[in-house]
Amino acid sequence: MYLQKHPRKKKNDTYNYYSIAESYREDGKNKKRIITYLGKLDPEKAQQIRNVLKISMSTDTIITTFDDMLFEDHWHYLDIAFLNHIWDNECPLSELFPSSVETSKNRKKDISTGDIAKILTFYRCLDPGSYLNAVDWFKTTACDLILGIDGAHFNESRIYRELTVIEQQKEKIEQWLYETLKERDEKSMRLVFYDLSDSHFEGTKCELASPGRTKSHGFKSKRVVLSLLVNSKGEPFSWDILEDYTADVKTLTGSADKWAQKFGFEKITLVFDRGMVSDDNLKHLENSKKYLYITALDKNQLSGVERIKSERFRNFTEETTEKEIISIGLTKYDDNTYYEDLGMDSSNRRHILVFSPDLLKIHRKAREMFIEKAIEELKQEKQSLLEAKKSRQIKPTEKRIDKILNKFKVNQFLSYHLEPSVLNGNDGSKVQTFNLVYEKKTEAIKKAMLIDGIWMLVTNICETTEPMEYRLDPRELVKAYRDKNRVEEGFREVKSFLKFQPTFVYSKEHVRAHYTICILSYLLDVSITNRLRENKLEGVSSVNKAYRILERCEIGKLGLKGDKSRILKLTTMTDAQKNILEMFNCKYLGTNNHLKSIGVKAV
Repeated sequence: MYLQKHPRKKKNDTYNYYSIAESYREDGKNKKRIITYLGKLDPEKAQQIRNVLKISMSTDTIITTFDDMLFEDHWHYLDIAFLNHIWDNECPLSELFPSSVETSKNRKKDISTGDIAKILTFYRCLDPGSYLNAVDWFKTTACDLILGIDGAHFNESRIYRELTVIEQQKEKIEQWLYETLKERDEKSMRLVFYDLSDSHFEGTKCELASPGRTKSHGFKSKRVVLSLLVNSKGEPFSWDILEDYTADVKTLTGSADKWAQKFGFEKITLVFDRGMVSDDNLKHLENSKKYLYITALDKNQLSGVERIKSERFRNFTEETTEKEIISIGLTKYDDNTYYEDLGMDSSNRRHILVFSPDLLKIHRKAREMFIEKAIEELKQEKQSLLEAKKSRQIKPTEKRIDKILNKFKVNQFLSYHLEPSVLNGNDGSKVQTFNLVYEKKTEAIKKAMLIDGIWMLVTNICETTEPMEYRLDPRELVKAYRDKNRVEEGFREVKSFLKFQPTFVYSKEHVRAHYTICILSYLLDVSITNRLRENKLEGVSSVNKAYRILERCEIGKLGLKGDKSRILKLTTMTDAQKNILEMFNCKYLGTNNHLKSIGVKAV
């Protein structure tokens, strides 16, 4: 049935009369008949009747009032469904975990290990916290509908049991990631980045932790050291928690041997931080024949580089011009970076000298500041010696002064000596003390200034490197070392956003599994980030912004007073949400067919 309009003209005016009509077929033809005449209606009344007719034609329509409608509950949907799409299609990881049958000899598991890993990974991406809180978070989501599981079986004891199983799959996951990422983009696996970071535990437990100094929180009695290996796109494919850790420089050779054996690659270029550079490490990589490397030298290692010719930088100041920099043999890289290929030295290592005017300013300002701070504390020590109430011994006094110089790393720039001095005590006794005399080492400071603003790349990549595609020119070498921030970004994401710390598990297997879950979360994050970088989307500046936009699309439970039946309904998707789904080829997540398959009605 429908409302039919009958316009009629009277004089110069048009009046609308209405009737209720219906269509039918007779003898193979479409016909219509009038059921009843309604007379003249105003537009508002006509629309009300249209609405009533529309409702009457629907088989699942209920006539009610707003006061009788119930909105009982709601669950996060679109952010979870989006991550599930990325997991299943961009990074199909579920197949790496044992099925319910494989992991249970007696009966099938209610929730598979793969689903537990998936849920915990989504949790770290969206709202990281303790594994106890993961159960409460799960109840606020539509994970059970999306994954097709019974949420009643997702509990804390199940999580901890499955963490052990997840950790047992780590080697398999790493191998699969290496092969998959290489197959997807072979070039991205030619150049890989390695780095270390640290974290710590509060409390008395953690079998993996040991006392040590952390980079951000000073000395901690329960420190753990994390390693991470990513490809040139920042995608992780190997990670570990290092036991019996001593120093960065001692980790590289063992890790390199393990990677070569695990992944079986023929050649790979490893980029790593200057903190891991030693002659033994570089020789080990060179002798393996499987590794090319790009790294940098510490400032105190520059003097041993052949052909550096640091004297040519003697007159460089903060006002040195581009023309002056180029005139001594450097080539411009960008507005603040210049380089020179020093070629291969006698040990067949290639050095690229890199100079930055901004770095020169930083080096000089830092040196001046540390020297002044050291002098300020030396003044205080001098005053203390000259006002001594008790006699001082030379060895403890020298140890105290050396500690000041070491604290500010200015030993090479300040010299001192102690002159014996005798003071009269209040009781007439003699107090044996010293006068501290110190001065700046002018020549040492001038020599240090010759390498201000300079950093040095060292590599075994040269013009004859085979295969040819592994050869890099100086600009490419500089870029490659700068790009090591991809692994640093990974650590920042794992520690800051995915919340590796604080860590709420303590056994070896659980801590390692926790790190694995954090890495899988980062894999999803970086996959999304890379797509957003390739295709700019207005209003979506980061992966976390994308999550915040998607989380607003939820499933609600609707019903009526006095009626026990309930329906699940999806909130209306915004244009921003639709744009994200379109970019990642998952518009189907909001379609009627898909929503119907999980028991939800679309808007």
